[in-house]
Amino acid sequence: MGKPMTGACLAAIAAYGSYQAAQSFVPGVGPRVGTPAAQERVAPMRGAATTGEAEPALSLGFAAAAAGAVSLAALSRSSRVARRAAPPPQLGRTAPPFRPGLQIGVTAPLGFFDPLGFAKIDDEPGFRKLRIAEIKHGRVAMMAAVGAVFQHYLQLPGFDDVPKGIFAFTAGNGPAGFAVLFILSGVLELLLWKDDPSKGVGSIGDFGNPAQLGLGTPLGEGADMRARELNNGRAAMFAALGIIGAELATGKDAMQQLGFS
Repeated sequence: MGKPMTGACLAAIAAYGSYQAAQSFVPGVGPRVGTPAAQERVAPMRGAATTGEAEPALSLGFAAAAAGAVSLAALSRSSRVARRAAPPPQLGRTAPPFRPGLQIGVTAPLGFFDPLGFAKIDDEPGFRKLRIAEIKHGRVAMMAAVGAVFQHYLQLPGFDDVPKGIFAFTAGNGPAGFAVLFILSGVLELLLWKDDPSKGVGSIGDFGNPAQLGLGTPLGEGADMRARELNNGRAAMFAALGIIGAELATGKDAMQQLGFS
């Protein structure tokens, strides 16, 4: 609203200045020559010409007209620049922006914890990649932490001579067992357990419950259970790293680190 009012004022000033200049110096605009009004108007001007008073009036009239023209040109140019700088309107967008802080896994007391800013607002594809990696690592870490405890007491037939701990794949049938696990995991991840990009981020990692055999209401699909899985996976990642680091430092497996022989 401010720019149109300013332009109108400047235009009025320019018009007034032009009118004053025309009335004083342009023939045929003012009263006709020879009329009393014309004589009354010309006489003071003739007297002022000798005293130098007509020149300020001329300067004022043309200065007002010039100022109005320059201001109008500057206003027109600023309007064009503003129109060019304005972002194009986003047509057809009705859904609100994607917000990572509102997704499953945000838990008290930390809430949405992303100190390095990996998850960006309105970047659902980027968040999808991070959530897929988080769920995979969490599930592997949970199996690793549990396996580090059970393998201290229980070993499969044929793996009796395999060392206990993280170096189990280095001796005996350990390398063969590791190769089988690696191939089986690749087949499950690349061929069978794949996420559907057309579904929302809440469906990531939902591959069904094979233990249910398709019977009854699917278990683990609620928001509460998904949040528990994420939090347990996060804790298991810390636990697995702690077990590995402690064994590398002390040479003891998970249970020996707790004082069990």
